[in-house]
Amino acid sequence: MNIPKGGGRRRRRLFVAGFFVLGLIFGFVSLALGPLGLIESLIVLGLVLVQVRRMPERSGAYLVGFSLLPVILLASIVFRLPACHTPITSTAPQCYAPLAVPALIAYAAAGVIGALLLGRSLRKL
Repeated sequence: MNIPKGGGRRRRRLFVAGFFVLGLIFGFVSLALGPLGLIESLIVLGLVLVQVRRMPERSGAYLVGFSLLPVILLASIVFRLPACHTPITSTAPQCYAPLAVPALIAYAAAGVIGALLLGRSLRKL
């Protein structure tokens, strides 16, 4: 596959697609591996956000991808299961931890910020 040289539209869109896929991967990793995955994802997010002034479409695509899977998974958990008000014991029914709602809000906020960055920069393309 030949990537055109220079700042062509096609090349920028390929980079946007690549950063979106990278965000999807690290969004899943942030949930699947727990705190260690979240730390790893935030390190990559920091590296991506360093270039937000020069190339906001990359940061926006990463943020949208980063938040997509966690928002879907956390929302399905929060809306299906009751909240846990007491420590979970072996006889307790399934419920979600109180931390799930703030995490859902944080991932959703990251997705909205990413969508705004991506929309603003893609309009210029």
